[in-house]
Amino acid sequence: DSHGQQWWDAVQQTNRPHGIRFSVTNGVIRDMKLWQPIAWNFALSGSKNVRVHGNRIHAVSTTKAFPFNTDGFGAGGTNLLYENNHIANGDDCITVGNGSNGVHFRNNYCEGGHGMSIGSLGSGGSVASVQNVLFENVVMKNHLYGARFKSWTGGNGVARNITWRNIVLENVPFPIFVTQNYWDQNLGPKPSTGAVNNTHIEDMLFDNFSGSQLDTPYVEGSCVSDPCWYAVANATGKEIAIFDLYPNTTSNILARHISGIKPVNGAQPAVMCDPATVDNDVGFVCQDGAFVPTK
Repeated sequence: DSHGQQWWDAVQQTNRPHGIRFSVTNGVIRDMKLWQPIAWNFALSGSKNVRVHGNRIHAVSTTKAFPFNTDGFGAGGTNLLYENNHIANGDDCITVGNGSNGVHFRNNYCEGGHGMSIGSLGSGGSVASVQNVLFENVVMKNHLYGARFKSWTGGNGVARNITWRNIVLENVPFPIFVTQNYWDQNLGPKPSTGAVNNTHIEDMLFDNFSGSQLDTPYVEGSCVSDPCWYAVANATGKEIAIFDLYPNTTSNILARHISGIKPVNGAQPAVMCDPATVDNDVGFVCQDGAFVPTK
């Protein structure tokens, strides 16, 4: 027990200790239990050929205090396999960071956090490289996001061959969310869309999503600003897929077999997508409006 509850109740967000960080080559990490960790739970950095399985992360507040930054797994390295893990937390279930190649996240359970994420990439104009990542056979319960990609305006580099498939959602407001305009409210207003450079996306697939999209008015515990940091301008709250992209920065991004995602109140699902920013059939009519599948 890391006694995270005391930190969360005190709203203490400075000088917080991180959890466990490994730099491993040819290893197995299994059967560990992290109970009420303070923040940033379990990271692999510069690792290669590692299997992470049978672990449990539990960062769940028993009061109204929110467990900020309790990311589950931070993946950094090459040929990393995460399977049969149970994560209940208040931030990304897993985040795949810059430099990663060959990350496989399968047969896991995620509850209460901010999704299966790539990034954030390209902060401060840095060059990003993430490739060959597969998320599959995952249950996402009461998460803010399901599948999530985030890169900063003005970044460089590429994210290539990224797939989320066979994902089951329960009460997830943003089932599929891709943004190349990630930003920090504490650093000023949202950047303009006229940036010269951005992290490019190539061969990104969302395949076979089902479950419930939480379309009722929702305030998640990490919302401490006005507007909330996750607010999307002009969204209706019924979007099952949001593509917030820049022109001439994506190639072959596709969401197919996602008709199984249903708003909890039975409303018509919607999407947000600017056709000027994509170069292919994305699996639905690219518009800000009703979800009309094409694949």
